[in-house]
Amino acid sequence: MSRAVWHVVDVKPPPTADRLATGAVWFTLHGVAFPEAGWTDLPVSVLSSAVTAYEDISRGAPDAFSYFFDGPYFLYYHRTDAPEPTVHIEANCDRDEHAVISLATGEVPLKDLRDALLNAVESLQAAIAATPHAEASTRITAKLIAKLTAPTATVRQA
Repeated sequence: MSRAVWHVVDVKPPPTADRLATGAVWFTLHGVAFPEAGWTDLPVSVLSSAVTAYEDISRGAPDAFSYFFDGPYFLYYHRTDAPEPTVHIEANCDRDEHAVISLATGEVPLKDLRDALLNAVESLQAAIAATPHAEASTRITAKLIAKLTAPTATVRQA
């Protein structure tokens, strides 16, 4: 099994109320930073996409995807259930229209993926708390935390 960690750092509040916070957000799988350490993007959007994929997988879907929004990068998740709910993750780049390149692959327990997401979303929420124009980002992070901590967020056997 490899370790999965979501990173959120250097978060900056949005310049206006109709925008989202920006900052560095990336995923580390088996020691490989994806897309790269310090990747700048929209952390709220990237983590929202990852939480949606986690929800699908935790409800028993065999496959899911999440996306980075600046660049051709995405994560592919495949669920297995033996001996415990586990997720095979591929960190991919589809810059070449003829091939998808996997930059990292590994497996993590589904619970560890949830914990990694929850830590990142809580970190993001703390970074934007009480900052100007962060109301939309704060509402979204609160919804993501609620999804990840709800009783229905527990892992269902497929």
